[in-house]
Amino acid sequence: MTTSNRPSTAPRPMGSSGATDLVRELRLFNLEIERYILRMSHVHAMHRTDLSAIGLVMDRGGATPKDIAEGLNLSPSATSAMIDRLERAGHVRRERVESDRRSVKVEITDQALAVGSSMFGLLAKHMRGVLDEHGDEELTAMASLMERINASARAASDEAGTAPGD
Repeated sequence: MTTSNRPSTAPRPMGSSGATDLVRELRLFNLEIERYILRMSHVHAMHRTDLSAIGLVMDRGGATPKDIAEGLNLSPSATSAMIDRLERAGHVRRERVESDRRSVKVEITDQALAVGSSMFGLLAKHMRGVLDEHGDEELTAMASLMERINASARAASDEAGTAPGD
C-alpha cells in the first residue's frame, strides 16, 4: 500500500461544530448581502462600488478621497472618477477642509440618504424581524462578536498580502 504526499482535500476541523456552523452561516450571509446589493444597484442604476463608497462615507461621517480609495481598494484615478460620478448624480459633495484648504472631504447629501433608505429599508425591515426576537443584552453580545469577527477578517486580509490592484 502506497501513501500519497498530496495534501488531503477534506476540510480541516475549525473547532467546535457550532463554530463551523457559524463560519458557514457568515459566508452565506455575505453571499446573500452581496446578492441583495447587486439587485438593488440594478434597481437604482448605480454601480456596486458607488454603493460601497456611499456606505463608507456615511459610516465615517465623511471621508477623504484617500480614505475611500483605501477603504474600497481602488486606485486614486478610479476613486476620483467614482466621486465625480456620485457628485454629478447628487449623492455626494466635496467640501474643503477648513484646517487645510488643499484637502477635500466627501460628504453625503440628503438625496443619497433618501436613496440609501429606500435601498436598505427593505433589508432592515426583514433583519429587524429577526433581531427584535432578542433582548438588548444578547444583541450587545452579538454585536461585540461581529466586531471581533470583522477585525479578524481584516487581519486575515492584511496577512494575505496585497491584491493585484494594490
